[in-house]
Amino acid sequence: MNKDVIYIEPEDDITDIITKIENAKEKIVAIVPPKKAGVFRSIVNIKLIAKAGFTADKTIVLVTTDPSIVKLAAATKIPVTKNLQSAPSIPSLVSDDEVETTSKEEIVEEKDGEVKAEEVEEEELEEAEEVEEISEESTEKSEEKNDAKDKKADKKKLKKEKLTEAKEKSKEAAKNAKKFSLAWFKAHKALTAGFGVGGILLIAFLVWAFAIAPAVTITVGIRTTTSNFSKNATFTTKLEEENADEGKFYLTEKKLETEANVEFDATGQKNVGAKATGNVVIYAYFSQQGAIAVNAGDQFTIGGLTYAANETTRLSWDGSNSSCENTDVIKDGKINCKISGRVNVTATEPGEKYNIAASSANWKTTALVSVYSDSAMSGGTDQMVTVVSQADVDAAKEKLGLASEAENKQKLLDSLEEGAFIIDSSFKQTTGDVVSTPAVGEEVKSDTKPKITVKITDTIFLIDKTKVEEFITKEVKLADNYKIYTMNDPFVENFVQSTDGYTGKIKTSYTSGPKVTENDIVELVKGKGIGDAQHDLASMDGISGSSIRIDKSYPWVMSVPGDANKITVIIDVKDGE
Repeated sequence: MNKDVIYIEPEDDITDIITKIENAKEKIVAIVPPKKAGVFRSIVNIKLIAKAGFTADKTIVLVTTDPSIVKLAAATKIPVTKNLQSAPSIPSLVSDDEVETTSKEEIVEEKDGEVKAEEVEEEELEEAEEVEEISEESTEKSEEKNDAKDKKADKKKLKKEKLTEAKEKSKEAAKNAKKFSLAWFKAHKALTAGFGVGGILLIAFLVWAFAIAPAVTITVGIRTTTSNFSKNATFTTKLEEENADEGKFYLTEKKLETEANVEFDATGQKNVGAKATGNVVIYAYFSQQGAIAVNAGDQFTIGGLTYAANETTRLSWDGSNSSCENTDVIKDGKINCKISGRVNVTATEPGEKYNIAASSANWKTTALVSVYSDSAMSGGTDQMVTVVSQADVDAAKEKLGLASEAENKQKLLDSLEEGAFIIDSSFKQTTGDVVSTPAVGEEVKSDTKPKITVKITDTIFLIDKTKVEEFITKEVKLADNYKIYTMNDPFVENFVQSTDGYTGKIKTSYTSGPKVTENDIVELVKGKGIGDAQHDLASMDGISGSSIRIDKSYPWVMSVPGDANKITVIIDVKDGE
């Protein structure tokens, strides 16, 4: 049949055990007590375990060979087995070694027709019935033992006879107790009920007061000294290069990007009408065969009005006189051949003012030719619109109202996790270019409000605080029996960029002293009287005697509980004491 096995820890109290029984899934619950389990030395606790099993509809089996636990199990009729493989059975109330002692005990005394052995309560009546049943089982087991030991010495037989006689007396006493109890209960029903409730409340209070409530809080001061730490370190932005043991730490960059903008009114004006077009005559004189090019975009100017060539045009001479436009090719003994052509042009700006008549006057040009026009320029129109001017942008910058560097830095720090190791001197702020929408020179539509925007990027470096503290602890190199108790937040000084990363100096201060742990204190004082515990604590290396304080949960608590869970330790670091 399946069963749940519950292994009890030394620190478990009766409430922990009852909770485990209630949470068990199987009908059979095997409880394995530890070697030192004070909770199993109390008949009250054993009864509570039996009651918990009955309430939860579980069959409780104790797995133990401890005589004292077996004896209490017999009294509460809880089956016992020596291991998880053996069949459980309810143990006998009286063992072979307890014959003489048991035979001398009087279970119930009668005086003047009344029972005076113990206070008779309803629970004792139930126990008397259980004693009768257990005695009968004990008698059967004793008879079996007698059959198995027929060949032993007469002394052994005599001892068994005494055992049988003692059990018979016990059985008879139980029957008598039952008779007297029934008669007494019938005659004093109201009083019996009162005694029963009062007894239960008394037992519950005693369990709480002496098993559950006792607890102590121990405060001790540790004598320490304060020291400073300073060590050069290197930092890298490449994770694969990190070597914290050697003092090289990986930098994590954190960014905060913000944006500032402001709207403004555009005041610029721009003519977006049509541009005038036409053509001009270009010509050149050649002293030898060759070519001259007028490139697209070359400009021609007359009367302050400028036009640009639409395409590239070439003037060339092949050396023959027949291709020359003039008759006096050779003049004063020098070749002077004239070649001409036409270039289509467009005004560089829109406007009606570019519509001009033909002119034989020479135009100014960036090309290596001469220019004139023999036809008018036409098609230019005027259409004025509002545009963004550079003056508008410059005026808006003054209204931008950028947050100060300190404000942006605080925003970045507030966005980081609490307790992060920040390299404060690594903070850097970058301000981007001012961007106008629409851009300078672009038209502003009637439904558009122009604005300028600037992006700000704040950055700062973090490192792993745990790794830094481990590095500091390793570099401090304390003796084995000393430890660091407190360490102030480390910081990095002289953080600068180098050719292969960053360098700086890690600094902090720390307190150190003799190694005393909470567990050391608990193991030293648990189960001891308050005075003895104070004396033993004062003798520990590193503890300041004047700082020892043991606070009791209740006035009647005279000793430190044996259960470590009921001992709270507060270690107060006393610098320089």
